[in-house]
Amino acid sequence: MIDHDNLEDFRDAQIYDLQDNGYYDDYPLTEQWARKLGGPLLDLACGTGRMALRMAALGYQVTGVDITPQMIARARQKAEQQDASIDWVVADARTFHLQKQFSFIYMLENAFQFFLTREDQEAMLARVREHLLPEGCFLFETRNPSPRNLLEVRHPGGDKYETPDGGHLVVTEQQHYDPMTQIQHYTRQLTFLQPGGRQKEKTLRVALRYVFPQEMEALLFYNGFQIRACYGNWQQDPLTATSPAMIYVCQRRA
Repeated sequence: MIDHDNLEDFRDAQIYDLQDNGYYDDYPLTEQWARKLGGPLLDLACGTGRMALRMAALGYQVTGVDITPQMIARARQKAEQQDASIDWVVADARTFHLQKQFSFIYMLENAFQFFLTREDQEAMLARVREHLLPEGCFLFETRNPSPRNLLEVRHPGGDKYETPDGGHLVVTEQQHYDPMTQIQHYTRQLTFLQPGGRQKEKTLRVALRYVFPQEMEALLFYNGFQIRACYGNWQQDPLTATSPAMIYVCQRRA
């Protein structure tokens, strides 16, 4: 289906943090459900610990799972710097077994879209069911497959970031949507403008799967979940045809 490492964008944890820095749109709703359900919490596809660290600072017992060793290494480093006690696990969300259940599991930043086949999605959902307490909930987000998300370039002018060495990183991208597989293929060009006029370039490719709303309802139902809440953005507006996101809170179906 793809001929590249779909996780190559996450091998450099510092560059990941540079691009992810300051994003917390998902914090209020995630914290709201954590407060409602209580701990322990499982941060699935936790990256470098952005949300796990915030939840630990609130006093929750948190476990962070990510498939990429570089992400977990960076998360451990940040936790040590903040004196935060978090269990970090390098594992695949489709196959992990922690012998523990959680009141609240969340998977943020559209990580759901990295499960490119129905089999991948169902394997991940099976692991969530295994690790979810009977009254617990699973919160996750994915981009809404609106014409805007599928066909318009996300950042037509590119994005620019200041790097720790005083230089800049410029990111531009091209995209192609395959309607048969429902996969959006991105080619990202990273240009590092280093002090002294030096320049370095790197090309990354990533494939993201889109799921349509009715398809998502069926996927969750037939994999043993019931939907408790559905939102079209992190401000909790209803899901509509033009919503930027599809955010679900679901629990195990009896």
